[in-house]
Amino acid sequence: MKEEVLSALRESLYFGGLSEDVLKTLAEIASVRTYSKGSHLFFENDPAYGFFLVVEGLVRIYKISSKGKEQTVNIWGRGEVFAEVVLAGMDRFPAYAQAISPLKVAFFEKKAFLSAIKLNPDLALKIIGILAGRIKELLTKFEQFTLKEASERLLFYLWKVSDKGRVNPITLPLSKSHIAHLLGVAPETLSRLLHRFKEEGLLELSGKRVWLKNLAIWEKRLNGEP
Repeated sequence: MKEEVLSALRESLYFGGLSEDVLKTLAEIASVRTYSKGSHLFFENDPAYGFFLVVEGLVRIYKISSKGKEQTVNIWGRGEVFAEVVLAGMDRFPAYAQAISPLKVAFFEKKAFLSAIKLNPDLALKIIGILAGRIKELLTKFEQFTLKEASERLLFYLWKVSDKGRVNPITLPLSKSHIAHLLGVAPETLSRLLHRFKEEGLLELSGKRVWLKNLAIWEKRLNGEP
């Protein structure tokens, strides 16, 4: 089990640059938890005692509005960290976390992790980087949902997955229904937009594989040019 955690830590964008000794320390203080598809890791306002690293599978973070509407905040896969806000002083989880596939995570208890930071100051810099990145992501998402149409949100999503057109074709990392939830659109709306982009000569589709075409036009569209 610990070797699985260590492998995920090595591959993690956030912890991968740490020394092997530090990574082994983290693997030792982690506890492995497994969840079946559809089960919840935690609910909004549950007491928060630590944070998670995805070892295997996918987890959806979402909120529920006062009218009962669900809005997906993010979907995380292997090597991704979530609920790290507890390290910034929060004692309650601010959202819901649900397994959308069979899921295995490493749980890091807050007190144990903070003790590890005292012995390994580089960890503190990593956490600062994670929190700063999350703030940037939230600002981008806020801008997209308040200022951009659904078609623009889809363009930005595909552009991001393709690493600005450098990975082509791309394999969609999520099901189309999950992408729709992530972008705040109905699945049928997503299908219509993909069909429209195909007719406009922007992409080709084959299952979960997407070929981006006419990248110069993508760049103009993403920069707000007609």
